[in-house]
Formats: sequence, structure tokens, C-alpha cells
Amino acid sequence: MAPSDEELVAAYVAGGTGSAAAFDELVTRYERRVYGICYRYFGDPADAEDAAQETFVVLLRRAGTFRGTARFSTWLYRVATNACNDLARRRGRRPAVGGDLDALAAEPALDDPIGARELSADLARALADLDDDTRDAVVLHDVGGLPYADVAARLGVPVGTVKSRIHRGHARLAAALRALAEPADPIDPPTLR
Repeated sequence: MAPSDEELVAAYVAGGTGSAAAFDELVTRYERRVYGICYRYFGDPADAEDAAQETFVVLLRRAGTFRGTARFSTWLYRVATNACNDLARRRGRRPAVGGDLDALAAEPALDDPIGARELSADLARALADLDDDTRDAVVLHDVGGLPYADVAARLGVPVGTVKSRIHRGHARLAAALRALAEPADPIDPPTLR
């Protein structure tokens, strides 16, 4: 039976002959998921790679701070989110949230693939305009499919706060999408004389 994540973290922190192998196994287990979080945040492969690498550097240096009060994956995803936020601040960039824009919306309808792509691009723009806390909650719940309790654990806030952020985020997204759907300059119909 394979060791749990928590056992691997303990083996790495303890040092010794198996510590490098334990760290390598953790990276192998999580590198794709961490990169996916970072890619959804930035929408740029180079930035996502940098943030994912920073996530594992933090794991390398600070694995001893993992207390085991939540699952290791919860702790690591929070580290990844923080790495994305830090990198975005250092580089003065706003997150794209959605890299693969089609993944943010429902599956495109077979009869309207272009319309679905436009909705996805609009949704990504609207998500990018949300504040970091609200966007993180919405993306983890709606895109990542996590239940409220897991989102709360990853963000380090109460479940009620997560529900509030998601509700507020949905309201802001709906308003932004409605605004994008309305014509900016309505044309009056010609009058007959």
C-alpha cells in the first residue's frame, strides 16, 4: 500500500535516506493539479509554470509548517493560490482566471460552439474583475467542483464566509455578464415620414 501524503510529508521533514524520495513522490502526485490551478489563475503557461515551481519551493522549505489539521492537498492548494497571488503582485499582472476559457463555462452546445466560446471569454473577463478572495472561492467551488467545507479549509475561512463570497461573486458575475450582453449603443429604428 502506498504511503499517504501525510506520511510522505513526515518522512521528508524527518530527513534521512528516504526524504528525497518522499519529496519527489509528493511532487509527482501533485504537479499536474498544482499547475492546473496556476494555469487557471494566469491563463499563461509560463506564469503558471513559475507559480507551480514556487509552490514546490515553498513545500521544500516549509513542509515542516504543515500541521495535519487539514488534508495535505488542502494545505498545498492554498500554497499554490498564495504563490499565484504573490507572483501576480510582483509582476503587476491581473489574473486571467481561466486560461482554457472553454473549461470555465458549460460544455459548448453542438449547435452553438462560437456562442459558447464568447460566453466563456466574457465569463473569464468577469471573473478577472472580482476581488481575489471572492474569485478564489468561486473558482474553487464552481470550476474546481469543491464542496463549501473544502473551499473553506483551503482558504482558511469559515464555511459561512465561503458561502457569502460565492453568493456575492455569482451576483457580480451575473451583473457583469448582463452588462456585456446589452448593446452599448442602441440604434433607434428609422422613423417613417
